[in-house]
Amino acid sequence: MLVILPIVFLSCEESLEYNPESFIVTENFYKTEADCQLALKSIYSDLGSNNTFGESMSICWATGLDEAVMSRDKNAPIWTIARNEHTPASTSIENTWRILYRGINNANIFIERAPGAVVEDESVKEGMMAQARFLRAFYYLELVRAWGDIPLRTESVKGVNDNEIAKSSTADVYQFIIDELEAIATELPVAGETEYGRATQTAAYGLLARTYLSRAGYPNRILSDESYQKVIDNCDAVINSGKHDLLDSYKEVFLNLIENLNDPTEVIFDVQFSSLLDQGLKEAGKLGQLNGIENKTKNSDAGPYSYGFIYAGLPLINAYDQANDARFDWNIADWKVTKDKPVKQKNKYQWFPGKYRRGDRVLNEDGSYSIITLESGNKNTTGINFPILRYSDILLMKAEALNELGSTPAAIALLDQVRNRAGLPAIDAANVADKDAFRSELMDERMREFCFEGQRKHDLIRWGVYKEKLEAAKQDLIDAGAGAKLSWMYIWANSIEEKHTVLPIPLKEIDENKLMTQNVLWR
Repeated sequence: MLVILPIVFLSCEESLEYNPESFIVTENFYKTEADCQLALKSIYSDLGSNNTFGESMSICWATGLDEAVMSRDKNAPIWTIARNEHTPASTSIENTWRILYRGINNANIFIERAPGAVVEDESVKEGMMAQARFLRAFYYLELVRAWGDIPLRTESVKGVNDNEIAKSSTADVYQFIIDELEAIATELPVAGETEYGRATQTAAYGLLARTYLSRAGYPNRILSDESYQKVIDNCDAVINSGKHDLLDSYKEVFLNLIENLNDPTEVIFDVQFSSLLDQGLKEAGKLGQLNGIENKTKNSDAGPYSYGFIYAGLPLINAYDQANDARFDWNIADWKVTKDKPVKQKNKYQWFPGKYRRGDRVLNEDGSYSIITLESGNKNTTGINFPILRYSDILLMKAEALNELGSTPAAIALLDQVRNRAGLPAIDAANVADKDAFRSELMDERMREFCFEGQRKHDLIRWGVYKEKLEAAKQDLIDAGAGAKLSWMYIWANSIEEKHTVLPIPLKEIDENKLMTQNVLWR
C-alpha cells in the first residue's frame, strides 16, 4: 500500500552513510539548508535498506540464475524469488515495493517543500532538488524493470485517500524517468567535485543510457532504433566528460568497495554502507556475508565470516578463459575456509562468488595458504559498498546499442577495451562479425564483467533469453553431477514461465488500493 511514512533523517557524515537517527514532522522542517541536506540523505537512505540493496535486490533477487545459484535448500521468505516460488503474497516482494515507494514519497515531499527553505546560495538548493529527482527516477526505474506497469506518483501522499491510484503504462513510466533525468542532468554536481556517494551529472547520463536500453529491449520494444541511439548519445556524454575511465586493475575496483576507498574513476554511482551495529545502528549490507566465500570459523565473529549461501553458476565459470582472464580468480573462488584455513572445493558446481570477499587467500613462503582479513565488520553485516553503475557498463551499453543499429565494428572496439583490461587480447573480429554473433558474445562478456552486481536477470529478460538460459544452466548442473539429491540447486528452473519475467503486484497493495489490478501474467 502506498502509505504516507515519516521521513527518515540521517547522520551528517562526510560520505553518505545510511544511518537513521530520528523522525521529524515535515511541517516543522525544510526551513534551512541544513534541514534540506538532512532530508536529502533520508532519500538516499532507502538505497541501503535490507529490502533494497542491503540484501534483497543485490543478493537474493540476483540468485537463481545462470551466474549464481543457492548453496543450500533454504526456503526462507527472502529467497522465494531466487527459487522462482514467489507469489503475490510473498513478503519479500511486498517489502521491496513498499521501500521503493517510500523513497519516491520522500523525494516528492522534498521536491514540494525544499523550495521554501532559506539558503545562502540558490544553486545549492537547485543541486539538492536535482538529486531528489534523480533518486526518484532511479527508484522508478527499479520498479518498472521489475514490475512493468506501476502507479506513477509525482506528488506526496497527503492522506489515506491518496493511497488509491491506478497503474500507468510501462511506456509512460519510462518516459517520465527519461524526462526527469534529461531535465536535471546538468544541475547535478560534477563527479569528483562533490561529496562521494552523491548523484552526479555522469550518473544521470549513465542511468539514462540504462533506461533507454531497457526500453528498447524485450518485452517493451519501445522506439527501439531511437532508444538505441539515445543509449549511444548518453554513453558518449559520460565518455567525453573525462571524469571516468577503467582502472588498470579489475580487482582494485572491488577492493576499493570492500575497503571503503572512495574512488569515482570507474564507479560512477554506488550504495554506501557502514557497519555500525556497535553504535546501536542497524543500517548495513550483507555483501560478502551472504554471497561471499564460505567461512564459518568460530573465531571469525569480527570478520571475515560468511555463510556462503550462494555458489557461482556453472555457465559463468565456464564462460571465462580461466588461464588468462584476470576477472576469473577474483570473481570465482574454488575454495572455502575451514578452521581458518583455505580448503579446496572439489566440485566445480560448489565454487563460491569471490567478488565481495571479506577475507583473501594468500600464499605463504612454505607453500601453504592462510587467510587475511579485508573487511572486518560485524559477523552478520558488512560495510562493503554495492556498485550500481560502472564505467565498463557505459562501454558495453554503447557497444550493445551500436551492434543493434548495425555498427558492429565500432561495437567490437568497445568490447575490446573491457577485454584488454581483463588481460585478454582483442577478440577475433571474424568470430563476432555479424549482429547475432556479437550479441551472443556480449551476453557472456556482460556476465563475466558484472556477475553478482544485480544486472544479469535484467539483461536476460531484455534479450528475451531468460527461460532459455535458466534451462541451459539447469542442464549444466545435471551434467556436472548435481543429481536428484541436489535438485534444489536448480529448483528455479523447474517450471519457468513467462510470468517470471515480471513480479506480481503485492497482494496487500491490491487489497488496499481499489484501483490496482494484478499484472496480466499473474492473474
